[in-house]
Amino acid sequence: MNNPVITGMGVISAIGLNPEDFWQNLLRGTRVVTVAPWPAAETGSRARPLWYSPVPPQFRAADWAIPAKTVKNSARFAQYALAAVQQALAQAGLSSLPALRTAVIVGTSMGGVPELLQAGQEGETGSAVPARLMATVIPNMASSQIAMLYGLHGPQLTLSTACASALDAIGLAARLIQSGAVDVAVAGGAEHLLDPVVGYSLSNAHALSQAESAEEASRPFDVRRNGFVMGEGAAMIVLESQEHARQRHANPWGCLRGYATVADGYHVTSPEPSGTWEALAMTQALADAQCGQDAVDAVIAHGTSTVVGDQAEIRAMNQVFAGRPVPVTSMKGHCGHAMGASGALSVVAALHAMRDGMLPPTLGTEQVDPAAAFDLITHEPRRVELGTVQVNAFGFGGQNASLILGQSPA
Repeated sequence: MNNPVITGMGVISAIGLNPEDFWQNLLRGTRVVTVAPWPAAETGSRARPLWYSPVPPQFRAADWAIPAKTVKNSARFAQYALAAVQQALAQAGLSSLPALRTAVIVGTSMGGVPELLQAGQEGETGSAVPARLMATVIPNMASSQIAMLYGLHGPQLTLSTACASALDAIGLAARLIQSGAVDVAVAGGAEHLLDPVVGYSLSNAHALSQAESAEEASRPFDVRRNGFVMGEGAAMIVLESQEHARQRHANPWGCLRGYATVADGYHVTSPEPSGTWEALAMTQALADAQCGQDAVDAVIAHGTSTVVGDQAEIRAMNQVFAGRPVPVTSMKGHCGHAMGASGALSVVAALHAMRDGMLPPTLGTEQVDPAAAFDLITHEPRRVELGTVQVNAFGFGGQNASLILGQSPA
């Protein structure tokens, strides 16, 4: 099979504004979790803090050679995507892209919601609402701004499949390359939802952590887990056909061997408890990669730290790996849950892990849920020989996506 190769990547995150800083901070166990600057959420007789992991304030879109007009007419999530794309293309060594043979696919759960909410608060009269508000906040504006900036005319798509958005975007990009429709694809995810309305909604739904301290706020697969931490950022990768990469003597990071996406068809927020459909997404991705579960050297799990979400994923991985203690890690304890961008951030981590033969720890987890039959990496990085890594992302509405990444073909 002509598996697309990955030749570049870019990252904007709470723990790094480029892929290497992001990766090194994963290995160091750097945690960026702080109290959101909004009034505490009232629950019964006490108020609890809302925890979040913001992109550092030194991020400025103008520093990434994004034209001032584009910055003015784009929401924060699109700016994150544009900055990540610039990094990815530079790393891939692509100074130009084939205009008709390049796809742009960006995953995001909600697009420019904070900007929309802010305009609603400030627009006391109809004339006060910005004329270009809708053209700024709608979810397709990240992919649109990328296509406009680089003069691209191939497929320009936006996927919104909740927290599976980025993996679905990358998977669809691979399909387009495999079909011969395009030679190159820029794909990933971008998210900026750090807004009090979003935070209170998630808190009232009991999805966010109720921990008293930042150290306890995100604990994937821990018996004491009680919710996730809101995150944000973007990760974009460059995929190419093997022939296109070979012709320009590119040096790939790895290849995308398999992809699958499966629906729970069960509930708007809760996963199907047995993990059956998450497991099916994983096994279908393995089948697409033409390999068995014994070929997987590690899993970058979704691992959000919610009670029911982690439970379903535990059951799914137990089913897929049938008691084999496959090494597993999750990065949500480092930088929160970046929603639609989270899967792409996991892909970046997986590619670096294969390069270095090292898996970062699942930060914050102290007491691993005894139901987990896999080998959850905690406390410190572990050296592991990695030829094949599986990456999972599961989202609201029963969106289940899984990718299989492998070493570059000879």
